[in-house]
Amino acid sequence: MAKYIKVNLTLPKEVRKAFTAISSEKDRNAYIKALRERGWTLESIGDCCGITRERVRQISDKISMSEALRIAVEGYPIPEPPKYPEPEVKDVVLPSKETLDRLLELQPLAQQVRSHGKSFRKEAEEYTYLLNYAHTVEGVTLYRLAKCLGVTHGALRFRLARYGYLTPKTAQSKAYTPILSENRYPTTSNQE
Repeated sequence: MAKYIKVNLTLPKEVRKAFTAISSEKDRNAYIKALRERGWTLESIGDCCGITRERVRQISDKISMSEALRIAVEGYPIPEPPKYPEPEVKDVVLPSKETLDRLLELQPLAQQVRSHGKSFRKEAEEYTYLLNYAHTVEGVTLYRLAKCLGVTHGALRFRLARYGYLTPKTAQSKAYTPILSENRYPTTSNQE
């Protein structure tokens, strides 16, 4: 069975007209209680009759709907609130434990690689290869990878573009140009 949410509810115009037609406070409170029992939110009722949500809650908690009060509000419209299905929660795809463990192990070393430096280049190449593997093969979004690694998704996108796994479509910046091949560590993934 689908769950339903109640958000941004507004009572119909005929209910507003009914509130203006009610003269006694007792009948108005009974009408508020009847609307509340039907499932309308505190805010929607309060907006309609010009009182706060807290006052609506107090009235609906204080009043008990006796038979006489039910008869008093019988002629007034008490519509059903609209129900919107709760949005489906999408499954979150996480990288495999082995991939994530290796990424976390390589991350501090890969972050030390600067410009055309050769130190930790092998680790940076493997780190970037695993990022691409997790993103393309395992189906993990860059956003989720960034959350797992504690970096921004823009940093991951930049790294993947810099190492040639992504090609920026509109970037004119030289920062997005791939690393020179003579500065890359020779691996089987580079030679493909």
